[in-house]
Amino acid sequence: MSRAHGVLGAAGADQAFLSPTRILSLLLPVVCLCFAILLGLPGAAYAPDAAQYRLLALGQRGVVPAPFSARILGPALAGGLGRVTGLGVDTGFLLLGIVCLVALLALITGLLWSWRAPTAILGGIFLMPLWVDLFHDYYLPDLLHAAILAAILLCLLFGHTGLALLLLFPAYLARESTLLVAFCLVFAGWRRIPLRSALIGVMALLCGGLVSRHFSQAGPASVHGLGGGIYILGKLFWSFFKNFLGLPLWSNTLPECNPIWVTALPPGLHLGAIRQVGVCRPDFWGPARLLLAWFGVFGIGPAFAVTLWRKVFSPSALFGRLWGRPKSSLERQPAILERQPAIFSSRDTRAAERTPGLVIVFRFCIVYGVISILMTPLLGASADRLVEYGWPFYLVVLPWFVCGSYDQRGLRSAGILLLHLTACWLAWFGFREQSYLYPGLAILALNGVGYALLR
Repeated sequence: MSRAHGVLGAAGADQAFLSPTRILSLLLPVVCLCFAILLGLPGAAYAPDAAQYRLLALGQRGVVPAPFSARILGPALAGGLGRVTGLGVDTGFLLLGIVCLVALLALITGLLWSWRAPTAILGGIFLMPLWVDLFHDYYLPDLLHAAILAAILLCLLFGHTGLALLLLFPAYLARESTLLVAFCLVFAGWRRIPLRSALIGVMALLCGGLVSRHFSQAGPASVHGLGGGIYILGKLFWSFFKNFLGLPLWSNTLPECNPIWVTALPPGLHLGAIRQVGVCRPDFWGPARLLLAWFGVFGIGPAFAVTLWRKVFSPSALFGRLWGRPKSSLERQPAILERQPAIFSSRDTRAAERTPGLVIVFRFCIVYGVISILMTPLLGASADRLVEYGWPFYLVVLPWFVCGSYDQRGLRSAGILLLHLTACWLAWFGFREQSYLYPGLAILALNGVGYALLR
């Protein structure tokens, strides 16, 4: 009798899950696709560095410097689509961008569907202007790389580790920052990914590196006469001084500002074409832009993260049971299910048991997402685009913990959702209007209000 009651209860739960309200909430990705294309399409061809990838798609690799020349996958696909359709490479990039956006939305929906995220969580994710920015940069490899990364996470979630690590090959051809993905996967899958799958990942990464290196060698040197690691190291210094310290650097090869101090390099120090370096007048444009990106691109996500830190992301959770080797039948569940079972229903526990890679996905999203967010001031001037690399933390792992810790019903939940959407859209308009300081301060205030409400 009890078994029959349990079966009926499970059937009722499934029917509730497929209720009209629930089905309607899953139309949010479709709405997101529409407004992302409508708002993101104008001016996409004039995005920074878009011309470099367009030249690659046209087959003019000899005039494209590294590291752009190594990111061959997106331009090759766009060029192929342009030739097949007969509409040119620009239409090829557009078609590839639409396909990648649809794939990314579908894969993120699949990740959220796997643990039955409520409507409020879906609304908070798919109504953000983040998707507009991702599509606006469809000439760049960011959208393609994000779709491949989401596919890797979904494969890991359901235990297909070999296929997930095989996808490191196209991911590396899309963007060389896949090295960071592989580094984080080592930590995330330690003692949980079989050796055979790990070897597949190593081979995929090596093959991707060799192919990428072949194409990057065909390009000319940069305007600085530097290449490889020296160029990347110099870019890290330049970006940190400009974005974090507000002290733009100057050189004879990059005279972006009027220097207040200049010095010549010693004769024995060879840095390509760079002969003089200097420092320009302090400018708060970079720090204000960074502030707006960190605390506004993902709405009040930082307030959620700080609020849940002591509850979920404590040192014991990060470096203890969540990271240790499982010793019980709960091996396929995250440590939060062991430590706070009252938060989750039996249905949630069964869903976690059906996803053997849940712990791996959470480990990866925490490490990769946090590192990507903190590295934003080191990677370039486009802080809003660069901070979006941390989407696995804000769109995958954080909503799961929020769903288990807060009730998504009632006016309080609606108010928090409205506050979240207001924050991220205010930041988006701030970047569009190139007004950073006052919107950044307003975003800080909104995160403070969100933190107070969440507590």
